[in-house]
Amino acid sequence: MNNTASTPTAEPPLLEASAISKRFAGLRAVGGEDGLSFAVSRGSFVGLIGPNGAGKSTTFNLISGVLASDSGAVTFDGHDITNAASDTIAELGIGRTFQTPRAFESLSVLDNVVSGATSPGERLRAAFGRAWRTHESVTVDAAKRTLDRVGLTGRADDLVSDLSGGELRMLEVARQLVRNPVMLLLDEPTSGVDPVLQKRLAALLAELHREGMTLVVVEHNLHFLLALAEHILVLTHGELLTEGPPTEIRTDAAVISAYLGDDYAA
Repeated sequence: MNNTASTPTAEPPLLEASAISKRFAGLRAVGGEDGLSFAVSRGSFVGLIGPNGAGKSTTFNLISGVLASDSGAVTFDGHDITNAASDTIAELGIGRTFQTPRAFESLSVLDNVVSGATSPGERLRAAFGRAWRTHESVTVDAAKRTLDRVGLTGRADDLVSDLSGGELRMLEVARQLVRNPVMLLLDEPTSGVDPVLQKRLAALLAELHREGMTLVVVEHNLHFLLALAEHILVLTHGELLTEGPPTEIRTDAAVISAYLGDDYAA
């Protein structure tokens, strides 16, 4: 009888970028000589930071299908999503918000969230044609619960054009949450958000993390992000400078130099 204990195998990453790169007019936006590679574990809360122009939003665009990469590969939950259509990627379970919030201004706040439930790729025809009406009882209930979760219940019947900048960002989060994504990519979620809504957003993200959702957040507000994320990826010039827990990143000389200059990295 063989009594040798088997060695448990590590769970594969939920998301893995392998040597991805992107250039615009010959200028490198993401990836150096070897491309950009990193992995995100299932259920983790990852912060993606770096100076302006480091390639953070472009990286999100390559993952979510907004842009096609020039080289490399991206896998998500066992699927090769390299250069897949954004609709396909969304349907596999990746939700993402943008630096500039996106919403259908002619629809109410509630209808925006309802349309998001059945229009993963921001399909204008589906939204304006009210294709989601075929599942109205289900989607409206889900949308109302999601609006309550982000604190916009009282704005449900208002037009998007009546929302503040912070409320618009919370609406964009709601439009993704209503589809119950496996992974949520948030691009600068605190930009233009007042301190009250920032506290609400922080509480929501912490709650989602506890529930097991995988979060990857690009954020210029380092105080906000470092208090929430458990792992940080630092980009500079489109390359991975370093990665690690927030406690290490705060004092990393290379990170301080990238943000503030060599004089501060004593």
